[in-house]
Formats: sequence, structure tokens, C-alpha cells
Amino acid sequence: MRSDATISLERRRWFLGASVGLRAETVDGVVIGTRGRGLEAAVEIVSEGFVELPKPIAVTLRRHLQGEPLPASDKAELSRQVAELQTVVVERLLHEVDLDARQVAVGLSGPTAWRPIGETWAPETIGVPELVAEATGVTVIDAFAQRNIAAGGTGGPLDALPLWLLFSPPQWSSAGRPTIAISFDETIDAYFVPPRRVGAEIPPIFWSPVAPGRLLQDQLEQVQPAPAGKSKFESVLHDWRKIESLYQTPIWRPDLFDLQPFAAAAEGRVDDSQGEALLRRFWQDQVVHAIQADLPTSAAAQRIVLLGEPLGIEEIADKIRQQTERTVETTMDLGWSPRIIGPAVAALLAFAFLERFPADVTTLTGAKAARVLGRVTPGSPANWQYCLEQLASAPCGKMPLRNAV
Repeated sequence: MRSDATISLERRRWFLGASVGLRAETVDGVVIGTRGRGLEAAVEIVSEGFVELPKPIAVTLRRHLQGEPLPASDKAELSRQVAELQTVVVERLLHEVDLDARQVAVGLSGPTAWRPIGETWAPETIGVPELVAEATGVTVIDAFAQRNIAAGGTGGPLDALPLWLLFSPPQWSSAGRPTIAISFDETIDAYFVPPRRVGAEIPPIFWSPVAPGRLLQDQLEQVQPAPAGKSKFESVLHDWRKIESLYQTPIWRPDLFDLQPFAAAAEGRVDDSQGEALLRRFWQDQVVHAIQADLPTSAAAQRIVLLGEPLGIEEIADKIRQQTERTVETTMDLGWSPRIIGPAVAALLAFAFLERFPADVTTLTGAKAARVLGRVTPGSPANWQYCLEQLASAPCGKMPLRNAV
């Protein structure tokens, strides 16, 4: 029998990802190597890096992402500055791994501002992919959420299939066990990642919105704390659990989640020394609740992976270990940077684009049909020719019907 380690002897192909989150602190990048084609490809994190956003750019960008309008000229300048920083990350990674820029594709994710258009919201990408493609010679793929929205989706969550590719290596046997991936970012999301079997259809991937993450942390930093020694820690946790919106869909759109009830419940009731402990306890409780109440229990997951860098990630991991028999790991345990997931998802969405398989799970995004996600900006003629060859030879993977309707 062929072993899982020798599923594909094809040469490795390279994909870069660059990402900027709502906090607008850094431009994060990653290099991913793949072997094989389509949904049966083996995926490997090869290298990673980041650059910090200069403070004036970070402040302006953060305000704009949070809804503050900018004059057209200022918005254009901000997009140019973001594109230059994305270019720096891409060029550094190309140099560090000594990659031939003629045989690479780059996925860009964010920064994305959501703007109301009538009664709906639409994503506004900040950046200039044309500048990145021109400066690096690499073909750029971006605007993944826009394609999902065009198909009737909500713009996310788009992490589900990339996480499945990353955490479920292709296997010939059916002996694999699921992984639960918990993503700590602006929001906290839980994904049930089933094993990936060669030749089989995509199994159901489940997602549960867990809680507000760093968005809540930022909100609480603006709340007036209680006098020292007057903390009402447990009562705040109790009041937070009663907030109905906690158990509805938060996430990437400003019209879907209101942090004000959380801030109001904490104002004047938690002192400075207790604030971080409150957040850790809250996040830990909500992660355990999501695993026990919202994700499948019929197939026993072998491990829980905590992705990101929230306050006291090791303490949160230890507390969860005490409440479960599963292995609990952090990105540091895996040898990755806590910033890895944003750019890794972008790189794998670019991979999905060139492999011509739909990367949105319609049962999660609400799209009327599964679509290949992304918008392409060609790089140099040689690089674009390489990408065209990849598109022409792609297996054009399909989702099972139940995931497409």
C-alpha cells in the first residue's frame, strides 16, 4: 500500500500570502510549499515574516477600518503606502527562501473596510495590487470576499477550507481523526477540521463563532475601570454570558456585531489589574462552550490547536487542557509565529484560485453556489505565463452537491 508520505512525487510549487488585520499593526507574510494538485495536495509552511506599519500609517488605517471616512486623495495615498509595505514583505520572503519570482503566486488578504451600500454592506479593499505585481513581477490574487458576495454570500468565513488543507494532510487510509482549530484574532472562531482522504469528497467542515477577541480587548481599554479592590469580576462574566448577541454571528462585518453591551457591563466594575484576567477567563469559557455545544461530538477530535496570540495564550491553553482529554497545542508548539494564519489563508486561497476549485464552503458563507474566489493581477510576462500554465493544467476540483446548495 502506498504510504501517506509518498502520495505525490510532483515538484513543489510556491505560494506567498500577505495579510493585514483590523488592528493594522503589521503586514504579515508567509511562504507555503505544495506538492500535488487540487484538494489532494500536501501543504507545508516554509517561511514567514512581517513588517510593522509605521505609526502614522497604522493610526490612519485603523481609523478608516473602523468607519472614519477619508478624502479620496488621502485614501489613494493610504492604499499606495499599504501596497509598498506588502511589496517589502513579498520581496523579503522571495529573497529569504531564494525563490524564482517567475514561478510564484501571491495571495493578498486585507486590509478590508466594510461600507454600507443601501441596506447591505460591501468590502472595500485598501491597497493597490497592481503596484505589488509591478514591483515584484509576481502575479497577485486578492478580493476573495468580493467574489463570495457576488455569489450571494456574506463574505466569510473563508478560513474553513484553507485550514482543512493546512491541518489535514492527505491520507490513503480512513484512520485520521479531526482537529479543532481555534483562531484568536479580532474575533475568536472555532473550526471542526475533518481528516482528508485521497479520492474522497470534501467532508463537512463546521464553524462556530466563539466570541469577540481583540476587538473586545481594544474596546475594554477605553472603558473607565473600577477603583482598585472594587472589582466585580464574576458578576461581569455572568452579565456577559447573558448578552444575546454573543451567540449570534459576529465576525468581519460591522453591522453584525455590537461591542457596546460588553463595554457597558464592564464599565466601573473591573479594575486595571483584573482586566486581562477577565478576558482570559471569558475566552477560555467560550472556547470550551463552543467545543462542547456547537461543534460535532460524534467524531472524536484528536487535538485542539489555538492559533494566534491573545493575552496569556499559554494560560488559556493550560485551563482548556484541564477540561478536556484532547491534546491542546498553540502556534508556538507547532513552531509557527502567532501571526501565521492570516497570510497562510491568503496563500492557500491563491492556491485554490490557480487550482480552480471553490474555496468557500457555502453552508458557512451562505453563497448560492460555490465559486472559485479571487481577482487576478498579472505579474511579469514570464510569471503570468507560468500562472496560465497552472490554470490550464488544473484538475478543476469540484465540491460535493450538498456543499454547493
